[in-house]
Amino acid sequence: MSKYWAQMVILAMLLLACRVPALWAQSGQAVAVITELKFNRGDIQITAPGKKAPEKPAPLQSLYPGTQIVVTKDAAAVILFTEGMKTVTIGEKNSPFNVKPPEAKGGSSGVGVTQVASLLLGKKKPPTYIPLAVRGGKHPPTLIAPRDTKLMTDSPTFKWMGMEMQAGTLRLYGPAGQIWVAENIARTQIKYPSTEPRLNPGVEYSWSIEKAGFPAEKARFTVLSPSEARTVQEQVKSLEATAELPDTTLAILKASLLISHGLFYEAREVLVAAETKDPDEPTVHLLLGETYEKTGLKNLALEEYAEAQFLSRISQ
Repeated sequence: MSKYWAQMVILAMLLLACRVPALWAQSGQAVAVITELKFNRGDIQITAPGKKAPEKPAPLQSLYPGTQIVVTKDAAAVILFTEGMKTVTIGEKNSPFNVKPPEAKGGSSGVGVTQVASLLLGKKKPPTYIPLAVRGGKHPPTLIAPRDTKLMTDSPTFKWMGMEMQAGTLRLYGPAGQIWVAENIARTQIKYPSTEPRLNPGVEYSWSIEKAGFPAEKARFTVLSPSEARTVQEQVKSLEATAELPDTTLAILKASLLISHGLFYEAREVLVAAETKDPDEPTVHLLLGETYEKTGLKNLALEEYAEAQFLSRISQ
């Protein structure tokens, strides 16, 4: 009888040993995240611990020790290790690449910067919206920014889209009523003049664009206090001082930081600039979609999410 139980214990230990990689992948901590994907004429595949079949990587996918990344031809993937803020660009020459746990915790980047990098871990996949059929005809202008956001600046640039050929009137309101008006605007943006009264921290403001034949929609925003803004600005400077971060990855980190503080206006500015320089980076479009979703612009969010999916070569 004792021999039987001894055999059962050995069998159980063998089965547990076989399951260790899979258990680590499920319960272990991610050590890196994919910040950039460039497929070009090649391909990128990753094999997670405990899995046999490779899969297409997703933007901002968390990576665990034991993950293998295979890159072919002129494709490339940039991964960011959260400990020490080290990036590795994986191409055909250093493929396959095996993700390893950090040798030692800490680093010159500092705790605050590491926490910013950790914001990228565990990002959820974007929701799938069903686009609604839009009937023909004219539609009122869409207020883009600032919209449902906090600001670090007290001199924002108001941006909208739609009915560009028809002049309109922009009105800015505070708690006591209208504080600024700009008439006969035939553009899609205008900066709040430095000659007008300064916008006060913690006060809710709203603005609208009036065009003939349509009700005026209002968008709201508040301005951070100088001390609150200074805290975020110092974090941004720490990121910018981190050595050898690729430009797009730096923009992604800055945008994620700003989003975490509810600063969707500034995050969008960073991402739009990054999109201009690197239009085929899916992560940039993914985060742009997030800023639009959080500010109630679901149609624009859908467009950005769809573009991120297309550039990632991921089937729906």
